[in-house]
Formats: sequence, structure tokens, C-alpha cells
Amino acid sequence: MSHFDRLLNLSYIAIPVLLTSAIIAVLANYGHTTSATPLLIASIGASVTIIFVIPSSPMGKTWPLIGGHFTAALVGIGLSTAFDNVIVLITLSITSTIIIMIVLKCVHPPGVATALVPVLSNTSQPDLNFLLDPVLLNVLPLALSGITYRRWITMRSSNTTEKSSMNSKSAHEKSSLYFDELHEVLETRNEWLDIDEKTLDEIFKQTHLLALEHKSQKLTCKHVMTENILALTEHDSVYEGLNTLQKNKFSAIPIINSDKEIVGIFSLVDFLLYVEKRKINSFVGLYLLAKKKTSKTIGQYMKRNPISMHEDQHVARLIPYLTSGFHHIPITNDHNQLIGMVTQSDLIEFLYNLKQ
Repeated sequence: MSHFDRLLNLSYIAIPVLLTSAIIAVLANYGHTTSATPLLIASIGASVTIIFVIPSSPMGKTWPLIGGHFTAALVGIGLSTAFDNVIVLITLSITSTIIIMIVLKCVHPPGVATALVPVLSNTSQPDLNFLLDPVLLNVLPLALSGITYRRWITMRSSNTTEKSSMNSKSAHEKSSLYFDELHEVLETRNEWLDIDEKTLDEIFKQTHLLALEHKSQKLTCKHVMTENILALTEHDSVYEGLNTLQKNKFSAIPIINSDKEIVGIFSLVDFLLYVEKRKINSFVGLYLLAKKKTSKTIGQYMKRNPISMHEDQHVARLIPYLTSGFHHIPITNDHNQLIGMVTQSDLIEFLYNLKQ
């Protein structure tokens, strides 16, 4: 990663932190109405760190943030009303807050410090107004900022993935083959892991792909693809497209333009999505229906912007797609020209050879 990229990633944290901190400060300054409570709960600074520095942490999600601070505040207010001894108050506040957070599944470490604010207050005894000012004024804008920030990160991650692999969302969103087992293992561990299952599963998948790349070294898509494949253009008729599928027993066929650039994929499924909703009992019926639509072109029914891979990409990068419902992946060169196709059969052969 270059220095520019590091600075750019740092700005993705610094700017949201700056804006959120400013909003919290403004609300705390102008919304603070009583001298019985502090202007700001200091623990909110630690919460900001969790929300923006480690956004994938379960402790930084909306419920742990809100639930953690509010339950802690209630514990602090309740205990400070019941006891006068500072040692007892501190001990019970910390212990009770942690236990309640675990039970309510809203563990948020900075919240423990919130419980100590009423306990250690040098002013008059804080009452339930403490929940509104400053807890609500501090936590609510942070919670909203956190939701917005996580959504932005998700969108940015999706856009980055699409640019590198031409809309790989459906393949990457699919859980790994061992997600259920991963969940079972995490359930049996008597410890708190500061990472959610989806992130851990994504790390697992990426690690698995990288291991395959290392094991098979420089085996790329062009080494396993089928060359000299049959293709049609978007100006060819639907009749010709379905006839080609039937004659060659294909489930899909790539569509190219005059420059041999991949522009779409045409399949029987794509055609059925657009034909009239009428009962067709056989392929012959479908064949006759297509024959009636000879004026229609494949371009009207094909799936545009199909997922494709560059010939120099490692073959392991095909696995998420071919195990997610895709049967054919077009392979292109530097000019986005179609030069081959990788099928599920090619993938099976590749995995079999790895075992040898």
C-alpha cells in the first residue's frame, strides 16, 4: 500500500471523527441545561474510537452503543442513590454494569465508565435527567453517525469489489462452505471475540483463496479456460440463439459486439423471464414460441454486463462465482475481448488436479 493510500484511508477515519465530535460538542454545549450533570461523558471519546477505528467490532454496533451507555447510566444512578460508601459504589457499579451488559448482549466497554459518572460526581446527586443530559445528547448523534459510517463502508467495499471483478456482489456475499461450522465453534468458546461472524467468515474465505493461489502458484484463468468458444451478437435473433443452445446443449452463450468485446450472456432462463406468461409443457413449445418472435433480437433478452474475469487472474478467483450459482464465466483479455470460458467442469478438474 502506497503512502497516498495510507493517508487516504486515514482521512476516511479522521473526517467522520471530526464531524461527529463537532456535532456532539455543539449539542452538548447548547443542550446542556443543568449544573447537576457534566457537560460531556468522557467515555464518549472511547466510543468514538470503537465506532470509527474498528467499525466491524460487535461492540461498536448500535445496540451495544446505546444499550451499553444507558444501562450503565441507570446502574450508576441507582447505586449512587442506594449507597454512600465510595468503595462499595465503585465496586458494585463496575461489576453490575458488566454483568448486565453481558446478559442484555450490549457489551460496550466505554459504557462502564459512564456508570462511574454519577458515582464520582462532585456536584449534587444526578437524577434520571442524567439519561437525557448528557447521555442521550452524546450517544444519539454518535449512534446515527455510526450507522451512516458503516453503510458508507459497505457501499465503498461493494464498489471496490465491483471495479476489480465486474460486479462480484452475489459471489462475495455468499457464506463460505463452513459458515455453520464456524458459528458452532464460536458458540462453544467461552470468551468474547471482538469481531463479528460475517467479517471472520470473509477473512476465512480470502485466506482460503490465497492458500489456493500459493499452492497452485501461477495457474491463471487462461490455463484452464476453454478456447475457441461459440458466441453470438446482440443483433442475432432469439430464434437463432435458442436454436444454438439446443443444438449444442449449452445452458448459456456469450454475446459479443463487432470488436469481440463481451457485452452479455444469453440463456434459456433469461429468455423465460421476458416471454409471455403462458404454460409451456416442452422445449418444442418454447421453440415454436421463439420462432414466432423472429423479429426479436438477443439484445432484448440477454443479461448485460456479465461477470467476467481477466485471463491473467488466478483461477482460484473463479471459485466464489462457480460455487454461487454461476455455470459459465467469460474470460477476457486486456481489451475486454472474449477469448474463452471457464465452466464448473473446468473448476472441478482444477480442484482435482490440486489433490494430485
